[in-house]
Amino acid sequence: MIYWCLGLAGGDLVVLKLGGSVITDKRRPFSLNREVIKRLGREISEASNNPLILIHGGGSYAHPIARKYSVAEGFKDEHHLRGFIETSMAVRKLSLDVVSCLVDGGLRAVSIPAAAIFITRSGEIMSCNLEPIFSAMRIGVIPVTSGDVVFDRDLGFTVLSGDTIASYLAIRLRAKRLIYAIDVDGVYVRDRVSGEVRVAEEISRGVRIEPLGEGGEDVTGGIVNKLEEGFAAAESGVEVLLVNGLVEGRVRDAILGREVLGTRLKP
Repeated sequence: MIYWCLGLAGGDLVVLKLGGSVITDKRRPFSLNREVIKRLGREISEASNNPLILIHGGGSYAHPIARKYSVAEGFKDEHHLRGFIETSMAVRKLSLDVVSCLVDGGLRAVSIPAAAIFITRSGEIMSCNLEPIFSAMRIGVIPVTSGDVVFDRDLGFTVLSGDTIASYLAIRLRAKRLIYAIDVDGVYVRDRVSGEVRVAEEISRGVRIEPLGEGGEDVTGGIVNKLEEGFAAAESGVEVLLVNGLVEGRVRDAILGREVLGTRLKP
């Protein structure tokens, strides 16, 4: 029923996660990479034959606040509650700023707060109301959600990462492809013979990686969580790619299934 409503019977759905270090400068609070986001809006629009759900990270808007107040720990006292409120406000501002830039780039997009969709229990997704996402897609609008502070049955509230949301949606909706747009060319590994660090075309679980990119403060686990969530999707039959969102054309080509520089996760 779900797939009939969305026209996804052919498994063409793409889930795209824009990293916080792509849409913001994580070293400077509340800094937005407007031209990058506008360009990404154009690229996504150019690949509009594919049904797509877009998720973005919290970047330099949300992560510094969430870290300051230890929001991921949940509701313990007034200090944490203030952090929850301030982080929620920062995420809303970022989402509206991102959607505004995407629209300026020619993309029909609408912001759908993750806190209105997801409920967690002890940090794990417990329930998810996908109807707002479906409704947007039915009328030809790209639903945009993000990493967020969400209500939690045990903790009161917690942080739910955009990487986790992206993987969850890709698995649940049986997406064809999950793309993580990051600030480097892919996942880096060290060559055993030469000792040089290079982009891995493909990696499996357990491969030792070199921690390049995704700089700045991140309360959601950074590249480690991204890979863990990505492998979960790959093991469920989803094609998972990590590409550089700062380089023109790579996100578009990844959406369209073209050959592109990046790293594929091997289940």
